[in-house]
Amino acid sequence: MFYYKHGAFHPPFESLLLYVNVAWIIAAAITKPYDIKRSSSLFSILISVSSVLLMHMLLVFAFYVFQQQYRYSRELLLMFYSGSFAAIMLYRVAFHLAIRQFRKKGFNYRNIVLVMHEEEEDMLSPFIGKRPEYGYHVKQVIRIPASDRDRTNDIIRSKCEGQEIHEIFFPISMVNYTSLANLIHFAEESLIRVRLVADFRWINFTDLEIERIGDLPVIKLHTTPLDNWNNQLLKRIFDIVFSILVIVGLLSWLMPLLAIAVKLDSRGPVFFRQKRTGRDNKSFWCYKLRTMYVNKESDEKQATRNDSRITKVGSFLRNTSLDELPQFFNVLLGDMSVVGPRPHMLKHTTEFSAEVDRFMERHKIKPGITGLAQSRGYRGETDDFEKLKNRVKLDLFYVNNWTFLFDIKIIYDTIRMILRGS
Repeated sequence: MFYYKHGAFHPPFESLLLYVNVAWIIAAAITKPYDIKRSSSLFSILISVSSVLLMHMLLVFAFYVFQQQYRYSRELLLMFYSGSFAAIMLYRVAFHLAIRQFRKKGFNYRNIVLVMHEEEEDMLSPFIGKRPEYGYHVKQVIRIPASDRDRTNDIIRSKCEGQEIHEIFFPISMVNYTSLANLIHFAEESLIRVRLVADFRWINFTDLEIERIGDLPVIKLHTTPLDNWNNQLLKRIFDIVFSILVIVGLLSWLMPLLAIAVKLDSRGPVFFRQKRTGRDNKSFWCYKLRTMYVNKESDEKQATRNDSRITKVGSFLRNTSLDELPQFFNVLLGDMSVVGPRPHMLKHTTEFSAEVDRFMERHKIKPGITGLAQSRGYRGETDDFEKLKNRVKLDLFYVNNWTFLFDIKIIYDTIRMILRGS
């Protein structure tokens, strides 16, 4: 695109071109857009593509901020991302739809054998039958009677020999470690893959990971997406880049003006700091612009509507959420995130955890400057129990359903609400 527009490459765009490619490698390593399985849906693929492009855009824009001595073409960046988004999306959609049709026609398929207890319900066959685009053909279902459990390997071997079998789905409830080792040995010699099926549908989790501790494989049940280190790294990079952009582009000139207004309005410090509950129930110093007259109840009594402690400037800061701006430094320090459940003062954490079921689950992740509850109108005073329960419910939904695009949407909704004055 640059060559098409300018006819040649020349500094400083050569360094930008190099950085763009390095940034793509970093963004792809974090978001893993190429990690596609047979069961991956078109929606999940489009989400992964959008995530890597947004991550790449943030990294490139951060480079742009720190290289202000050079004037990079905004038109070029717009052309690049518009073209990249359209081309990659078109390619991914076309490829995904083509491979689905290819598998429906009977190509690129895998013959599988399902092993289960005689009395066990066949859960996979009906599902696979409804999803021919996955490319799985159930060659046969082997039901093992209780009286023949010790002959499981022999039964499987006799059923699979001479058949074109690609994979064996074996229930983890039937695992006998000696017999499993023998089954794997037979499968490897026959070029068959073994998959262990664990029926954990009754557990609320979004991901599974196998970790090796010595020679022992341990299954980790991820109760939240942010238990995954890739997602943590993605969110942390976004927090750093976004907070730097806000600090450099907004706070560098706005904060001195607000500080003067706070100082002229009433006696006391410009900033107010308070111990609040963070991730894993650890406390941290949360910073805000001071909106109240100096008082002894600030750590015990929550601000209420028409609170006499609030100054005139403080009322404006609270209504516009400008008092929260110093928390971008908390984000940069790693105590908070841009998006997450709002942190409470320590006294409220103790009180609310005793009143509201699952309240402490909010603290599995870092607290945020804004969150899903705030973007839905639950901000400020928690003046009744029903509001508190709804706020916690939204916080828990966010914790258990986090995605990078979810963060972007919450930020967009929050900014829209602030501009509307709602």
